[in-house]
Amino acid sequence: MRIDTSFVRAIAILWIFSFTSTLIAAYSSASGALAFTFLIACSITEANLFCLPVLIIVLIQGRFSHLKIPSLVSRQAIIWLSFGTILFFIGNFKLHSLYGFYMNYFVLNLLSTPGGVEAMGVSDSTYSTLAISIVALAAIFAVALFAVPFEKVFSRKFKKANIVWVMITLFFVQATLYAYADYRYHQPILQVADKVIWYMPVTAKSIMADMGFERGDTALTSVEGMSQGSGDLSYPNVVAEQLVVEKKYNIVWLVAESWRADMVTPEIMPFTHQFALENDWFKNHYSGGNGTRMGMFSQFYGLYGSYWFDILNAQRPPLLMDVLEQENYNVMAYTSSAFTYPEFDKTVFSNFPDSALQAYSEGDGWERDRKNTSDLVESIENAEAPFFTFMFFESAHANYYFPDEDIIDENYIDDFNYISLDIEKNIDKIKARYINANHHLDSQLARVFQSLEENQLMDNTIVIVTGDHGEEFFEKGRWGHNSTFSQEQIRVPLIVHFPNSEQAIHQQMTSHVDLPATVLAALGVTEASDIYSYGSDLMSNDFQRDYVVASDWHGNVLVTPEVKIVFSKKGALYNGNATTTDDQSIDLEDPSLSYMPSLTAFAQELSRFYH
Repeated sequence: MRIDTSFVRAIAILWIFSFTSTLIAAYSSASGALAFTFLIACSITEANLFCLPVLIIVLIQGRFSHLKIPSLVSRQAIIWLSFGTILFFIGNFKLHSLYGFYMNYFVLNLLSTPGGVEAMGVSDSTYSTLAISIVALAAIFAVALFAVPFEKVFSRKFKKANIVWVMITLFFVQATLYAYADYRYHQPILQVADKVIWYMPVTAKSIMADMGFERGDTALTSVEGMSQGSGDLSYPNVVAEQLVVEKKYNIVWLVAESWRADMVTPEIMPFTHQFALENDWFKNHYSGGNGTRMGMFSQFYGLYGSYWFDILNAQRPPLLMDVLEQENYNVMAYTSSAFTYPEFDKTVFSNFPDSALQAYSEGDGWERDRKNTSDLVESIENAEAPFFTFMFFESAHANYYFPDEDIIDENYIDDFNYISLDIEKNIDKIKARYINANHHLDSQLARVFQSLEENQLMDNTIVIVTGDHGEEFFEKGRWGHNSTFSQEQIRVPLIVHFPNSEQAIHQQMTSHVDLPATVLAALGVTEASDIYSYGSDLMSNDFQRDYVVASDWHGNVLVTPEVKIVFSKKGALYNGNATTTDDQSIDLEDPSLSYMPSLTAFAQELSRFYH
């Protein structure tokens, strides 16, 4: 069987690139002999798997080359498939360096859902650099394909059968090592696996238990897998018609993208800081997630993020929105992003008419925020009570948007190019952009506060000001959000104005899931909040929260005043399954820790809204 030389070269280029790029990407995580052995075996196995589809097509092509029929696959198709796979590798490695994950269902959801790509905040220079990089890579690939005789590297002395057996052995070596690491929570191997594109994990918990291996992090084994409830969705356990609203306050709900807790200062956000001092400021507040989807979901439903998928499938609005509809509230929602990504038009605002959803997408984030704020202020001034108004601000989302007049930190990077920029090296300048963006956000929030004051609406309006999630700038090893449960990614501001409430600064632990119960209680609803949420009324005299829960796409984290316990393999990769609240390493077996009552309560209540 004779195989075209160009086919051999294309496969050789793809294999060499797959092996070396995987090796380089994961090398820094390979700590210890076991992890390094896993890295070598895994890099070879990864290269084999990515070459396998091309190799199969080539072998089929070679097997039928003697027949006088048209080629099953053209030479150009094989070459383009190899080149496309290399592009896939490079794109994935860049994606991982930015956000800590490879192409997965989350990314496919982002790319396929209207508004998803726009939500990434990609600059024009990034697209230009991307195009130039693809052209340059294509040129290098073409030179290697037509000028380098890779086919001569392969010696005829090697028997194919021997090579196959070596590859099979290496596959089982890396699979066994991963199964061991998964069972023992061996972080060096797990972190190497995280750097491998689409790594296929093999686990053997029951076999290793039968063989007598001691389990790692034994304090977690009794609750492993608690990231998701089970059964049929049972939310809420009450209908809106059963709830009696006694006070039809207006509601203005303001959420800022990527707004972390430490931005509310007199220097960065003077108007918001003053508003916080004059109202109820919750300074130890946690989002319900480290990303927009879970952060928004939790604050309107009062549920943990693990419920998102079933709620989306059912397209079920939150009970709070049912109540507003039942009470004939005039509703309007504005976003400088999109209601389609994440799918809030099918969840949070699914009972809003299309005319009540304004998604403005022209210009930079700060320009969108200004336009939407103007429309929001106008709607407030003309709305008939009772009304509910929501706005989602985009200024503080990467690329971090601001006009020249809002520059308060001059040491910022002007062109934030995702492809060419060394993020970690320039993180201080990137954070300066973020600070300037928050300064602009402050000016837009101030316009809303001023409008409410000037129109004498404060005495009959609830105002909620918060963020969907935080933003990290390598304080704990990552940039952005949606990667770990560091304090920087899940701590957000919460400032609430209640009519006739005296100002107060609250230091106790609070959560996004408390907001629906708090708003409904302020409206005079007296039913117990545990029938429709995991939250409680923040303004109750006996409010007490022993722990909070935040979520990512893969699971949850339990946060107590002492510890964080992560039930998401993705969220645990960089800081481990357990840390202090401030993200430092901790031993859960320490007898001085008192987290077990909270852990037990969390385990018992996780499936409350399933039956």
